[in-house]
Formats: sequence, structure tokens, C-alpha cells
Amino acid sequence: MSRSKPTYFYAIVSVAMVLFILGFFAIMATHARQLATMFKEKVDIWLELQANTPQEEIARMVQDIRRQPFVKQESVTFITREQAQSTMKKDLGDESLLEDVPNLLRDVIRFNVRAEFLQNDSLLNWRETLRRDTFISDLYFEAANTGNVGKNIQNLGWIILGLGILLIFAAVTLIHNTIRLALFSNRFLIKNQELVGASWAFISRPYLVRGIMNGLWSALLAIAALIGTQWSASRLMPDLQQLEDLNSILAIFVLLILLGILISGLSTYFVVQKFLRMRVDDLY
Repeated sequence: MSRSKPTYFYAIVSVAMVLFILGFFAIMATHARQLATMFKEKVDIWLELQANTPQEEIARMVQDIRRQPFVKQESVTFITREQAQSTMKKDLGDESLLEDVPNLLRDVIRFNVRAEFLQNDSLLNWRETLRRDTFISDLYFEAANTGNVGKNIQNLGWIILGLGILLIFAAVTLIHNTIRLALFSNRFLIKNQELVGASWAFISRPYLVRGIMNGLWSALLAIAALIGTQWSASRLMPDLQQLEDLNSILAIFVLLILLGILISGLSTYFVVQKFLRMRVDDLY
């Protein structure tokens, strides 16, 4: 009987898909804190100025805000009432809508604060302090849910990781069956080796080596896909580059390699053992 070569392509692809999803979920979970920081630091704070505020007072307030340790200096921007109205017209898409409407907007200073300082109580206290300045009308910020951003994102990351772990158990059956089909064509060869006196360890060794190599290839494919996905996401959303943590990513990649070898190697081992335990009549 001629020996047919097992087809491992589907087994490699199946393991690679599972590892890719798990790696994606793991990166999301580990970046939950960084995501929370990024979202918090995107919250705009608006300092509304009194009408006819002198330019020297505006420059003073801008410098005072930039000197605050909790303010992101690069985010401080002065916006005149004319610029705000022009932006509003562009957003509406029809500049004629505001032609006869009086400009009730005021000059504002817009800025962002560092995530660790974005607590509603802190901002409210600071707002009361700023209100004592005779040239400041009020301070506005997106107060709703700022305290829950980090918690919500972290919970979402853990939920996604939990779903990924459940996916392992669901995918193991598929991977096991895929490897079993790949070795099915060699079931007679496996049994014949046993009948001529070969030990189970001797028979299993080449298949286990092949299974481990398949797991390694699967992990490398998954890692390549993750790198490509992260690169594409960074091109579309440059802010995501702030989340890149090389040590965490490398740790996840190492775990994916170990997991790929473990899944593929163990599945191959159990399939070979199953064929070895079968009677000759059961192979047909």
C-alpha cells in the first residue's frame, strides 16, 4: 500500500485563526488602561471668556493654563468667536443658515488635561477657582461618564478575553477533527508499524514533530496577521500608536507560539494514540 502524504493546510489555518483572535483579544485587554487614558485625554475643556477681554489678558490666561501641571500644554488653543462661528457654518453645510443670526458665541480657550486629573470633583473645584477671574465667564467640560471610562473599557477588555478563552474550547474540537482528517490517510501505516513491532513512542515521534512544527507555523501566521492589523489600524488612527507597548506585545507573541505548539502538538498526540488503540477492522 502506497503511503499518502497528510494534508495539514487546513489544520495550520484553523490554529492560526484561533491564535489570531486570541492574540487580538489579549492585546485589547492589555491596552485597556492605555485606551482609557487616551479617551480621557481627548475630553475637551472650554474656558469661555467675557466679551471684550483685552488681548494681553487672553495671553496671560493662556500662559497660566499652560503652566498648570495637569494640563497638556500642546492642547491649549485660543479660538475667537469669529472662528467658532465659521466652524459652525461649515459643520451645518449651508453657510446661509447663519447669515441673519447674531453671533452670540464668545472667545474661548480649549485644552485637555492629563487622564489622572480628569475627575469631576477636581474640575468642579478648579472651575470655582477660575470663576473668580473677572475675565472668565465659565468653564465647560464633558463631565458625563468621565469617571467610568477606564472601568468600562477595562471590563470590556476582560469580557473579550473571556470570550477568547471560551473560543479555545470551541475551536479545539474543530482543530482536533481537522488534524484527525489530515492523519486519516496514514491510519493503516500507523497500525502496520505497530503490527511489525514498532513502539508507540517511535510511531508517534515523527507525527508529533510535524504537529509541533505546524503549531509554530500557525503561530507565525497569526503573529504576522496581528502585526499587519496593528499597522493598518495605526495608519487609519494615528492616536493608536500611543498604545504600543513593545514588551506586552512580545509577551503575547511568545504566548501565542507556546499555545500554538501546545494545541497542535497535543491534538496530534491524541489523534495518533486513537489510531494506535483501534483494531484493524475499525480502520476501514
